Amino acid sequence: MRRLFVLAVVVGLSVVAGASATSPLPRILSCAGKPLVRPAGLVVLSCADANSELSSTRWQSWSRSGAVGTTDFGLNLCSPNCAASKIRFFPNSRVRLSGAKQTKHGLLFDRATVTYVLHGKTKTFVAYLPTRPL
Repeated sequence: MRRLFVLAVVVGLSVVAGASATSPLPRILSCAGKPLVRPAGLVVLSCADANSELSSTRWQSWSRSGAVGTTDFGLNLCSPNCAASKIRFFPNSRVRLSGAKQTKHGLLFDRATVTYVLHGKTKTFVAYLPTRPL
């Protein structure tokens, strides 16, 4: 009887471990509502005005706890104003996705933090990502 109990516990643990190993990874939702995992192409961070974006991202890690990569970060510096300014790119910026939340669209990251260098100074940009199609 004792052997049967131990076997049941081991099998039960294997099932739980297997379930977590195949759990879906968090995604980000594009402005069009498409779920993306490890996107390498253009990703607009601010859907309302398209004033910030990631491009040519190389992801070093992507897990339930977060994602980290290097990207060409595009940002409208709004100088002299947002309408008259163009997107400026900052190559080799660091991007970190965090705040994975369960939504009706699955597990989605809700925050992107980008670290970039402007005029020799390190700057941080935080975008709150959509968790439902706009």
